Amino acid sequence: MATPSPPTDSIFTRDGAAWVPTSAAMGPWGDTLHGGAPAALICHLLEEAAGGALQLARLSMDLFRPVPALPLEVSVRSLRKGRRLAVHEAVLSGGGKELVRATSLHTAAMAVSAEANAAVCPLPPESTLTETSLADVVRAQSGRALPGRDGLHLRLMVRRDSGLDGGGAGGGWLRLPLDLAPGLPLAPMVHLAALADFANGVSQRRLEEPEGRIGFINADISLHVLRPPAAGAVGLVSRNQHSAEGRGLVSAECWQADGLIARVVQSVLAQPAA
Repeated sequence: MATPSPPTDSIFTRDGAAWVPTSAAMGPWGDTLHGGAPAALICHLLEEAAGGALQLARLSMDLFRPVPALPLEVSVRSLRKGRRLAVHEAVLSGGGKELVRATSLHTAAMAVSAEANAAVCPLPPESTLTETSLADVVRAQSGRALPGRDGLHLRLMVRRDSGLDGGGAGGGWLRLPLDLAPGLPLAPMVHLAALADFANGVSQRRLEEPEGRIGFINADISLHVLRPPAAGAVGLVSRNQHSAEGRGLVSAECWQADGLIARVVQSVLAQPAA
């Protein structure tokens, strides 16, 4: 297993065709990346492949395996490219294994009246909530420390409104103060894709079972975009619903001050919690 680089303000560095994770890309589960890191990388490359004429409407990712801290490569191919829509596929690989497979749908814009769809953000304004790190929020709410010395989960800044306490629902304003790579800022859509993986964490449900504490991990990310996000924080309101068989469904709304921008759906699986 490769050792990530010392702390930087970028999620990846470049080495030819490879994207090399930094310590900021790490997750809380040992020597593997946080899901938001490959989500951001894949979104960036799919946005590049689609060009600027069409807008991202859906990004769906299947997380086949934990992504190790190794140089990663992403292959992208066009499945359909027309005047009004385009579909691309991306495969992220590392260490000789396929790790994540994703598809994107980009569509053309057409001006229509949006008054009937107007909605008010359910979160308090950003300015009324104190910004702190996710690690500090979790420590204050649950008394436990997030594992790891660095990682996306430790770099995330949060203005918490509710949840983040293991109760299965939560909301707040989220912001990742990182670049994708040196000299490559997180574009607003790429920032949104990275934050989409946090829907499970914001609504994380922890159950006390006879065999011990149970939590949930997400096996996929499906981001459906209503309109392109602006730069800045994204308001995430998320909920975890689960069955007696240990399967769960995480659903979240993504907001900015002027209204709804996207929805996130994740399939989650129960597993022993640390």
